[in-house]
Amino acid sequence: MPEVDLYGTASPHTVMRQHIDYNHWYDRQKHSLKIVSNTQYVASMNPKAGSFTINPRLQRHFTVFAISPPGSEALNTIYTSLFNGHLKHLGFSNAIQKIGANVVNAAIKIHEKVSTSFLPTAIKFHYLFNLRDLSNVFQGMAFSGPDAMKTPLSICRVMLHECDRVYSDKLVTEEDLDLFKSLVTKIATETFSDMEPEQLLSEPRIHTHFSGGIGEPKNG
Repeated sequence: MPEVDLYGTASPHTVMRQHIDYNHWYDRQKHSLKIVSNTQYVASMNPKAGSFTINPRLQRHFTVFAISPPGSEALNTIYTSLFNGHLKHLGFSNAIQKIGANVVNAAIKIHEKVSTSFLPTAIKFHYLFNLRDLSNVFQGMAFSGPDAMKTPLSICRVMLHECDRVYSDKLVTEEDLDLFKSLVTKIATETFSDMEPEQLLSEPRIHTHFSGGIGEPKNG
């Protein structure tokens, strides 16, 4: 959002409002009237950044919709459907398909814990975690294939690797990295209690979708 001036307005908004009101504005160089027709405005706001002041004379032209972030139950429904569809479509083993819901549950728990544990500060201003990061986790997991992922343990480790790639790469201090590692360890061991923690959390935990060179990308 543009910075609000001394009088509570923003110049770009005023120009926009003038066009919506009168379908024209004036060319300040040629001193001529410029008519702009057949134009529709669609706008959105970031609820966590920028200015939140909109002049009522502009806002009255818009129908306002505000959507709150989905809760854990909704996220589980969405990503479980997507991830299970991926596992079933590519023909993963039944053992891996059965654990799909737990993998989704663990990824969402990690996302929620990271979002509340690592908050932005003046120095760590980039500590902003949203659903785009969670989607990036599942986007990386979507590169996995049944030829490389043969056991439930392997798909769980891919999920943990993607969480490392998406979340821990943003962290800038050893203290934050240690905290991230501890919360991931706690969530993973609780969610996958039937697996050996040494095998589940052993490092290095590296997977790539480009190790095979040119061709269909897949995690391996």
